[in-house]
Amino acid sequence: MTLYAISLTIGQLQRRGVLTTEVDFIDEASINNASKIFDNEDVDILINSAGIYNMWDDKAFNELSADDILNHFKVNTLGPFLSSKYFLPYLSRSAQGKIINISSDFASIADNIGGNACYRISKCALNQLTKNIAMDCQKTAPNVIALAIHPGYVPTKMTNYVGEDDMDVCMSSLVNIIETFGTPEASLNLPNGGYVRWNGDIMDY
Repeated sequence: MTLYAISLTIGQLQRRGVLTTEVDFIDEASINNASKIFDNEDVDILINSAGIYNMWDDKAFNELSADDILNHFKVNTLGPFLSSKYFLPYLSRSAQGKIINISSDFASIADNIGGNACYRISKCALNQLTKNIAMDCQKTAPNVIALAIHPGYVPTKMTNYVGEDDMDVCMSSLVNIIETFGTPEASLNLPNGGYVRWNGDIMDY
């Protein structure tokens, strides 16, 4: 199993022999079609890392519209729901299938200081989705586990390249968590359906 750094471009991944395809997280047919590429393959890990966050979202909730909320839900919650649904048959073929949902510390109700309602609510729902996936798979696909991870506040396009956490440190730890989650080699006791920080610390819902 090989995990590639997120800094690699599509072209660089392709030159390394990685199969790539474009997916529109608000288009169910696009996600379904992408999953069919793996009709004859086992999938070990599905990482739902797409996200939308608008800088203007830092307003009181009553200054936001229904469309603002719905647009965030479509990408941050519905997209991971659909990809998990359509990739589950291939994940269930793996000896240990994993669904990793990239969440946020903004998803925490306990740590909510207001603002960013669209992002907070949709990522909070993603955490609930993660727990549901874990519980349902215990009955229908017991070899598939799920985890929601806050990747750190790192400088990315989504944050306008502003962030207080070190990208290399966070991503290195994140890769280690993904690789070892659910394995005997895991140094951290990460709960199936749990919500954790990039360093493995359990987070408050």
